[in-house]
Amino acid sequence: MKLKQLASRIQTGILFAALAWLFLPQDAHAYLDPGSGSYIFQVIVAASLGALFTLRVLWARIMGFFRKRSSGSEEVASRFTQGSKTSISAAESAEPPAVPPSQRPLSEKDDNRR
Repeated sequence: MKLKQLASRIQTGILFAALAWLFLPQDAHAYLDPGSGSYIFQVIVAASLGALFTLRVLWARIMGFFRKRSSGSEEVASRFTQGSKTSISAAESAEPPAVPPSQRPLSEKDDNRR
């Protein structure tokens, strides 16, 4: 039995050595200038910052989803406690129109200058 195990291990070792010899190059004709290192560093920093930004946006969406659900349930509960006072007329809910800066009301200081 030990002889079969030894032969199996030798065959496995020969197979790994042959694969390593096939896939590992003998001579690598490559050149990395200093700009290549700088570029690789920029890619790593950009990828990590992009991943952090993505996580931040996703976290905000997840938290916003749960906040909307919890605030929605509180709104429904408050409507039941208020009774029939839930309807608001259009006049009460309308916001005052925005006044352009050129037509703003004059203050007392502006009146004294004229």
